[in-house]
Amino acid sequence: MEKDVVQQYYAQYADTVMRAAWHFTGGSAHTAQDCAQEAFLRLMQQEPMPDSKVLPWLLCTAVNLAKDSCRRCDRSRTVPLDEAEEMPINDADMLTERAAKRAMLSLSEKYRLPLFLHLAQGYTVGQTAKLIGKGENTTSSLIRRGKKLFQKAYEKECV
Repeated sequence: MEKDVVQQYYAQYADTVMRAAWHFTGGSAHTAQDCAQEAFLRLMQQEPMPDSKVLPWLLCTAVNLAKDSCRRCDRSRTVPLDEAEEMPINDADMLTERAAKRAMLSLSEKYRLPLFLHLAQGYTVGQTAKLIGKGENTTSSLIRRGKKLFQKAYEKECV
């Protein structure tokens, strides 16, 4: 694929691809950024594809790279010590955000990506279904079950 085309896709999709990778790296922004960049580099090596296929391909590639990264480094549930020391312990908003992140990361991959795309990125159920390659009814069920599991995990984190 041509460099100019990939640059356009990068401008359009980089944030979404990085956020999706972030959810599978245990919250490591640096690793997520590396995975997203690697996905775009691999896109350059691909044959041209229809615009409708590019985002699903990028998401799938970035998420797989993120999963591989977590397997290699076994850092899926850790926070670097210097970041942990900087986190204010008594800040209610920070604690709530950390609890939500841990709750989301505790979900299985099956629910995490559809929830992320639908709730955090604002895609409709139909758009989310196309992005993850499943039917609309299946995607709707995954989102509904994922919300319930997230709520339980969040309540457990807040205790």
